Amino acid sequence: MTAGRPAARRTPETDVALLMAAYGLDVLRARPLAGGVENSHVRVETQAGPVVLTVLRKRSPESARQYARLLRHLFLTGAPVPRIHASRDGDWVTSHLGSPAIVCDFVEGRTLPRLPPPGLVEQAGMLLGRVHRTAAGFRSPLRPHLRLGDAEADLLESLPDGAFSRWATATLRATRYAMEHPGPRVPVHADLFPDNIILKDDGTLVFIDWEDGSLDVPEVDVGMAVLGLCCRRSLSVRRARCLLRGYRAGREAEPDTRLIRDAARHAAVIVALRRCLWRREGRLPADPLRSPAVMHGIERSVTERWRQVEP
Repeated sequence: MTAGRPAARRTPETDVALLMAAYGLDVLRARPLAGGVENSHVRVETQAGPVVLTVLRKRSPESARQYARLLRHLFLTGAPVPRIHASRDGDWVTSHLGSPAIVCDFVEGRTLPRLPPPGLVEQAGMLLGRVHRTAAGFRSPLRPHLRLGDAEADLLESLPDGAFSRWATATLRATRYAMEHPGPRVPVHADLFPDNIILKDDGTLVFIDWEDGSLDVPEVDVGMAVLGLCCRRSLSVRRARCLLRGYRAGREAEPDTRLIRDAARHAAVIVALRRCLWRREGRLPADPLRSPAVMHGIERSVTERWRQVEP
C-alpha cells in the first residue's frame, strides 16, 4: 500500500546479476528504486532494455505465483500494466534469499502529482473501468487486500478510548457491508494512488505496483481510487466526478455509487490504521499529508460532500 517514499531495501549487485541470469539477461547497471513499504524494487539496465526486479517480501511462493498469473492475465487482456517476464525455465517467479521475485518491464515516464489534474483522473477512471470489464472472469485464490487484518484489529483494540478510536470503530461498523457485498469479483489494483500511475511521454497512463492486487468487488477498487486520486486533505468533488465519469465510460456500466462512497470510507480507516502501524515500526517517513489523522478528515469530507458528487 502506498505510504510515501521510504528508503529502498537494497538487493546486492551480485544477487541482481544472478537473478537476471535466470532470465537470460546481462546486467549493465542496477539501482534501487524508492517505493513500497513491504517490497524492494531494483531498476536493472540490460542488453534487452530496462526492467524492474521486485522482491515480494510479504508473499509466499504460492501467493507470488498466483500474483504473477494475475499480472500475466491483465497484460494479455490489454490492461495498462507492465509486461511480466518468464525465466529461461519458463517460470514467472524466481527466488532471492527465500523471498519470491519477479521481473517486469520498466515503464519510462513520470508518476502523477499528489493531486492529479482532473483530466488525468478521468483517464485513470476510464482505464480502471476497462480493466474491471475486460479482465473479468479470471479465477484466483488471491485474497482481497482492503480488509481489516489481525494487525490492524489488534492495534484498534489497543488504542486508548478517544476521538480517533471511536471514529475508526464506528466507521468500520457502518461500512462493513461494502466489503461483504455479494457482487461479482474482478481483478483489482487496490492501491491506485498517484505514485502507482506512470504518465508516459505519449500521454498514456500505466498502472504499476499491483502488489495489493486480487479479486474483489469493483466498487471497492474505485473507492480506494477516490482516496488516492481525488483527495489531499479532503475530497475534491470535481475530481471525484471526473473519476466516476471516466469509470462509467470504461466499464460501460453504471456502478453502485453508494457502495463506492462507503468502500472509500472503510478503506480510509484501514489506511489510517496501517499508517499507525508503519509509523510505530519506523517504516513511514515524516509527512503531514500521510498522517493517520489526515485520513480521518478525508473520510469525513467524503461523507459530507458525496451528494455533490452524485446530485
